[in-house]
Amino acid sequence: MPSRASAHCRETLTPVSEMLGRVSVELNDIAAQVERLHPLVSAQSGPLAASDPHYAQALQSFDHIEQKLRCLAGYIEDLGAATAPGWQIDPQAALAAITLSDLASRLAGHDSGPLNAASSGDFELF
Repeated sequence: MPSRASAHCRETLTPVSEMLGRVSVELNDIAAQVERLHPLVSAQSGPLAASDPHYAQALQSFDHIEQKLRCLAGYIEDLGAATAPGWQIDPQAALAAITLSDLASRLAGHDSGPLNAASSGDFELF
């Protein structure tokens, strides 16, 4: 008869491929959010981008961030696909470090609603 401790461990173990898939989805979502900001940034750039090389470099960096996020998402997804089916981890300690509750919930595999949905929490300007 399995002990209570071993039963608890089985409940919190998650396939590595599944965890990596969740991270990949989040990275792709962040990249999409960055992409949606392009028109806002471009509308503000006009003559400033042409006259200030530092501003133009900052705009290029913005685009580079999106590209890197998409590349990392694909890389993580491919790593997940390459993992052995039996590989499992307990993500609880790592999830405890995630301070955004919706993100932590999605990474834990709980459906916290669609990505990009407005949070029910307080809006904070900073």
